[in-house]
Amino acid sequence: MEIKLLGNCSVLLKSKKSQIMLDPYFSNSGNLLYKRTTNVSTYYKEIEHLDAILLSHSHFDHMDIKFLNKFKDKCTIYSPKLSLNTLIFKSKWIKKGQEFVVGDFSITVVQANHICPAVGYIIKSEGVTLYFAGDTYYGKFMKDISREHVIDIAMLPITYYLPPMTMGESGALKSLKDLTPKILIPMHQDIATRLPFAHTKVSISRLSDKILEQNLRTQLIHLKNGECFNTDIN
Repeated sequence: MEIKLLGNCSVLLKSKKSQIMLDPYFSNSGNLLYKRTTNVSTYYKEIEHLDAILLSHSHFDHMDIKFLNKFKDKCTIYSPKLSLNTLIFKSKWIKKGQEFVVGDFSITVVQANHICPAVGYIIKSEGVTLYFAGDTYYGKFMKDISREHVIDIAMLPITYYLPPMTMGESGALKSLKDLTPKILIPMHQDIATRLPFAHTKVSISRLSDKILEQNLRTQLIHLKNGECFNTDIN
């Protein structure tokens, strides 16, 4: 499996025969309340085929209207029940516990704690299990996820906002203790509030040090926008 981070939580997953997109958002301008701090990878312009698009929730930085319009008649768009996405794009409703297959990918919908209807995804392909958390802060439900799935790679939204929508350093460390993944790939690194007091960026190098200090058996891999990680972790 190839994991390509295009920006924020926009992730392209490729297997030998299939590819899916998660939470696409490719504007560099943000909106009135939030700004993009690092330009998104332009690789999205080269994408002509997708087997599915998976949305975790309906916030602006997880659903690129132009991109979704391009693919809405070419592949299935999955989004949480009661989210705005289902109304706009006639996407397929999903809910916690649901399982489905897209090409080479076996997908299970899991819980996420957010301020609007939201989900995360367990995605399995080519012997690798990836947990895409979407936007969530730490919750005890992560212990349930780890009991049901052996997580190889956890993609977590590690930036702190007020009100909480993602997780800071403390939440990330608690998540790693519960999930026990082999690899952590941080997400949500390049969307900041325009009000400095409502946002705190988490230091990735400090987080890496804390992982070592707490003897967690997780390797942190920090992908910049446009970079790939090829899974060969068995």
